[in-house]
Amino acid sequence: MNKILMTIFAVLLLISAVKAQDTLPDLTKKEYKKLKREERKQARAQELLESREKIVSMVKDTAFVLEGNMLIGLSGQTEPISHQRNFFAVDGAKAVIQFSFDHIVGSSDFGGLPNHGTLIKYIVQSDNPKRPITIVGRFRLDSDVSIIPFELSIQDDGSTRLSITNRRERRQITLTGRLVSPDDTSVYKGTRLFKK
Repeated sequence: MNKILMTIFAVLLLISAVKAQDTLPDLTKKEYKKLKREERKQARAQELLESREKIVSMVKDTAFVLEGNMLIGLSGQTEPISHQRNFFAVDGAKAVIQFSFDHIVGSSDFGGLPNHGTLIKYIVQSDNPKRPITIVGRFRLDSDVSIIPFELSIQDDGSTRLSITNRRERRQITLTGRLVSPDDTSVYKGTRLFKK
């Protein structure tokens, strides 16, 4: 009885192995690698498409935070910075920008000095999927009458570049980092210098 069961089991195993060979095409090692590479490429393209859709939704809803990791100053010098204390955030009609530098004594408390403002111009350009998402805008500081022009360039993976223009000197300060939703951010807002 055991021999009959073992023979039936062996025959079933052999049949399943033959069927599996019939369903898989005979690929060379090179063709198999090419197939896997194409699958990874398609998966990455799908991830970027989903990421772009999420980013477009955030910027059109005016609800996002740019967590900065690098600052490019007026003279072109670069400075690595903490993403927790250096950010640009937009929430509805409100905007906040904050810089904090550990090595400059007296420039800020632990969290930095946030500059709050109100958006007065905000244009999203996201029609061409082969180009970065662009936001051109201006916000007025709550503490005085200064108007800050800015431009955001956002890649599909969330990498972002914020350029703030100094109109008088016609130079820019640039903040680079990652764009995240307000729910996913880890920024720390410092004490407001001027209260409303």
